[in-house]
Amino acid sequence: MEELLRRWLPILVIQACALGAHWWIARRASRRRVTAALIAASVWMIVVPPLVMLQGGGGRWVAAAAAWAMAISLLWVIAIPSLAVAACRQGDSPSNPARRRWIALAVPAAAAAPVLAAGAGIAAARRISVVQRDIPLAGLPRDLDGLRIAQLTDIHFGPFFGREDLLQAISIANEWRPHLAVLTGDLITRRGDDLETCIRLLAGLRAEAGVFGCHGNHELHAGAQALATRLAERAGIEILRQSNQVLRFGQAKLNVAGFDYQRLGSPYLPGAEALVVDGAMNLLLQHNPDVLPRAAEAGFGLTLAGHTHGGQINLEIAGTPFNLAAIYTPFTRGLYYQGRSALYVSSGLGTVAMPVRLGAPPEVSLLRLCAV
Repeated sequence: MEELLRRWLPILVIQACALGAHWWIARRASRRRVTAALIAASVWMIVVPPLVMLQGGGGRWVAAAAAWAMAISLLWVIAIPSLAVAACRQGDSPSNPARRRWIALAVPAAAAAPVLAAGAGIAAARRISVVQRDIPLAGLPRDLDGLRIAQLTDIHFGPFFGREDLLQAISIANEWRPHLAVLTGDLITRRGDDLETCIRLLAGLRAEAGVFGCHGNHELHAGAQALATRLAERAGIEILRQSNQVLRFGQAKLNVAGFDYQRLGSPYLPGAEALVVDGAMNLLLQHNPDVLPRAAEAGFGLTLAGHTHGGQINLEIAGTPFNLAAIYTPFTRGLYYQGRSALYVSSGLGTVAMPVRLGAPPEVSLLRLCAV
C-alpha cells in the first residue's frame, strides 16, 4: 500500500495542479478555442497517466506508446506557465510607453522559457558523458589499488534510449579496459520494453573478472526480475540477488555482493552481514543509494548505486542548489562516505517519464579504487 501511494501520489498532485491551471487560464483567456483545447488537455491529463501507470503487457508498441503518452503529458505541464503568461497578457495595455515596451519583450521571453528549457533538457539527455573518478578507500589491499570498474546503470532501454545509445555506452566502458563491469539496475522501464535486446547488447561488455549486476525498481515493477536474471545468465552476466561472488586479484580478495532493489523506507539489506567476507574488500551492488548507512554498518567498504538519474533536473536557482532527487534521498550523485565506507551514485544513462536532463547528463562511470 505504501509503495502504491508513493507511485501514485506524484501523478495525482501533477494532475491536480495541471487541471487547476487549465481552469484558471480558460477563465482568463475567455476564448472558445483556447477553452476547448484546455478541456481536451484536461481529459488527456485525467485519463492517460493512470492508463500508463496501469499498463501491463501488450508488447513493445504498447510500451513505446505508453512512454510517449507520459512524456507528452509532462511536457504539457512544463508548457502550462507559458500559457498562463500569455493569458495574463490579454488586457494588459499600460499607458506608460516604456512599460508597454518592457512587457512586449519580457512576456514572450517568460512564456518561452519553460519550453526552451525542456528542449535543452531533451538535447542534453542524448549526450553521454564519461565520468572518470578515483575512489579513495581506507585499508584497500595493495593488489586492489588501481582496480578499474565500469558502471552502467538506469539504462531504461526503450524509445528514449535505444540500440545506438547503448552501444555507445558499452564502447566507452570497454575502452576503459575494466577489471570488473557492473550493472546497478533499471535495464528497462515497463512491461513490454525490449529486455531481450537490451541484455543481448550488454553481452558485449568486456571485463577481466566478468560482468555482475543487481535489479532495480523497474525490473520489480515490470515483473521482470526472474526473466532478466535468466537472460543475463545466458549472456554471461551474473545478477546477484541476495548473493555474493568472491573474486581474486593477486593475493587480494574482492567480494562482490548484490541485493534486489530495496524499497525506500523499508528495513534495508536484511541479513547483509552474512554476505560480508572477512579479509576481503567488500563491494555492494544496490540500486537504491539510500542504503549507505546500513551498508556501512554491515561491513561493506564500497557501495555502487544509481536510481536517482543524478536528479535528472539538477540546477542552481537564485544561488540555491536544486536537485530533484534530494526530495527522497540525500545521496543524489557522486561520491559519499559514511565512516570508512564509500558510496558512488552514478547519474545513469536513461530517463523515466520524460526524456529530459538538465544539469545531470547521462554518464558512463569509470571508477578506479585507490588506497589511502
